[in-house]
Amino acid sequence: MGHDLVSRAATALAFAATIACGSPAADGPGASSPAGSGASSSRGGGAQAASSSPDASAATGSAPAGPSDAQGWPFAPAPSAEERAAQLTRLANDPGPLKSNWTPPGKSARYGHAEGLIAAPYDAVRARLVDFGHYKDLAGPKFKKVSLVDKQAGGTDIYWQLPIMKGVVTIWYVTRFAPARPAAGGGEVVEGTFVKGNIKDVHLVFTMRPAAEDKAKTVLVCDLLLALNIPAPQGALDEELRDACGDAINNVRAKSTAAP
Repeated sequence: MGHDLVSRAATALAFAATIACGSPAADGPGASSPAGSGASSSRGGGAQAASSSPDASAATGSAPAGPSDAQGWPFAPAPSAEERAAQLTRLANDPGPLKSNWTPPGKSARYGHAEGLIAAPYDAVRARLVDFGHYKDLAGPKFKKVSLVDKQAGGTDIYWQLPIMKGVVTIWYVTRFAPARPAAGGGEVVEGTFVKGNIKDVHLVFTMRPAAEDKAKTVLVCDLLLALNIPAPQGALDEELRDACGDAINNVRAKSTAAP
């Protein structure tokens, strides 16, 4: 027990020191498929070392990448009939959120991933996902603060504050959400991309499609990337990312199926 306490204390000090120095994040292991059943898949249900103020002068990382190309992930390619059928079978057996980690096509980093079947029509789910002013209601208990900070014709900026690694580090970032865009094969994608923060990058993607066999249900998929400025155990980061996606799906479900 004493050794474990010393180890955790040393880890906390290491995180605090490395974020203060701006050390680059360590590379993680290879990807796992969101449809797989490997060790990185799951079923679902401290000290503040980083700045928590959305100050542009404190922002780190490269310039924002902007919205994704419509010809690539997450907008394309369209899922095959076999992939759609397999997903619906999984969600018929367990409506989720089914959580995992993977590296999407054309990407090099690991994302958290969750998928769920929501017993609400597509329009009801879509209304929740484009209601950016109420994203705090969708974020889940892991987030300390979520607020809309700017809204223009081309996008909506949302500020997020998130304690990670058992509260050892608090990160903040601003994401810009473009209006919902069509996805190949039907449905739409709501995408948030990095504007600024005390991390390297963030990418949040919601993909929604009507459940083909039941128009009263909607398939919702969440994918989340956080690229940190500190070395962090990949397993711990994987857990944070997939849990955040699972929380988002649960909260969209709760809001979309609540009685008027």
